[in-house]
Amino acid sequence: MKKCLSLCLAVILALAVFSGCTSSPAPATSPTTATSAGAGTPTEAKAPERPLARLLLGTSSVGGTYYVWGAGWSKIMNEKVDNVDCSVEVTGGPNTNMQLIQQDEMELGFVTTWLGGEGWSGTGWTEGKKYDKMRGMFATYYSVMYIYSLKDSGIESVYDFEGKNIAVGSPGATSDLAGRALLEILGIKVKSVTSLPTDGQLSALKDGTIDACFSITGIPGPFMLELETTHDVQHIGLSDADFDKILAAQPYWSRNVIPANTFKNQPEDVPVCAFWNMMVGHKDLDDDLVYDLVKTTFEQNEALIAVDPTAAMTVPEAVTNCVIPLHPGALRYYEEIGVTVPDSLK
Repeated sequence: MKKCLSLCLAVILALAVFSGCTSSPAPATSPTTATSAGAGTPTEAKAPERPLARLLLGTSSVGGTYYVWGAGWSKIMNEKVDNVDCSVEVTGGPNTNMQLIQQDEMELGFVTTWLGGEGWSGTGWTEGKKYDKMRGMFATYYSVMYIYSLKDSGIESVYDFEGKNIAVGSPGATSDLAGRALLEILGIKVKSVTSLPTDGQLSALKDGTIDACFSITGIPGPFMLELETTHDVQHIGLSDADFDKILAAQPYWSRNVIPANTFKNQPEDVPVCAFWNMMVGHKDLDDDLVYDLVKTTFEQNEALIAVDPTAAMTVPEAVTNCVIPLHPGALRYYEEIGVTVPDSLK
């Protein structure tokens, strides 16, 4: 009897052990197929967010168009682009912005296509140094070179500047450098060239110590609107032959017009030199980040126009005015929307 009882207990124990060893384990929950609480359906895992991008934007002096434009743009980007914290930096303008980007001390900056083109190619003001860490993002707006005198001066052409006292912009300003360069290119020998801020130009022109001036700003130039309230202005344009010489010597300049009737006593278009401005970014900026910044810039164009009317010129097609190869993120956006990008910018 005892042997029979022992045998039965051994069989029962063996069956229990065998059953435990062959039981299937509970299924593990995959991180990509987690079940929503109470829903009973799998959901995909959320992609990680882009790290916060702290960006420094180089502009120019307080009150200048670069500064006003940049402050408004930065505010819009901070509000509309995820994980962006963009701050505006007061700088000496295009040259300083390029230098700071090259030194890895700044991520974004405004430049003129003239000085930016020379920075990229290592010509002109750079004295052979190439600023090759910047990449183009988008064109903003263009400024024009006003060449002007008073109606009673007897000056009707830029060649009438021969032997006269001429004013250009403040020392180191675009109008200072460009005005002097244009006189040299066209071979005009003047009596004197004085560097003056715009208000100083107007005062000197009115009191007769200066015969004619060069100034660079947008259209319409506020200073010109002021001057024509008290004086009849002589607007001076350039000829096709002049542009042939100028653009051969300065390939990063461009040609445009002041439309007829923009000012008093201006019944026809005035052909002038133009200088596009553009936003550049450091080459190492994340491609998706730059894509989002460029995309949002154009999608928020109306908000930018409210900041500065020149933003009406900030359209995708204006990218052809850029002179610096585009950042891959920017290039992707233009190609995505079907804008033809010159090979020189790819």
